[in-house]
Amino acid sequence: MSNLITFLRARLDEDEEAASAASPGPWHLNEEGDRVLAVDDITVAEAFALSDRQLRATAKHIVRHDPARALTDVEAKRGILAVHRPYVPEPDQKCLGCAGGIQWERCPVLRALALAYADHPHHSQDWRL
Repeated sequence: MSNLITFLRARLDEDEEAASAASPGPWHLNEEGDRVLAVDDITVAEAFALSDRQLRATAKHIVRHDPARALTDVEAKRGILAVHRPYVPEPDQKCLGCAGGIQWERCPVLRALALAYADHPHHSQDWRL
């Protein structure tokens, strides 16, 4: 897969699917700060770590990235894609969202978005910043 925008759209679709399938958010912590609870107070996850401090930080991290936030993140990134795209998806086309006539496959904004998926097997090293 060499098309950067196609790659990003596919990853965002996967993120949306995963967030939509999860227990509904917003999530919150229990009183002890070691369990993540869904809106109906059903346990979504129990945090485990080497120390109480790390355990609470892990649980807070999970809560911070609940499905509601993940879906908002997908929406925001799709908005960025809508601005940073060519009229016709060909490598020599210029990015509509960048000044200076940057080729859209070289767009630093799109490449930065793709960096979050650098561990994906279809991610290209050519997209690195």
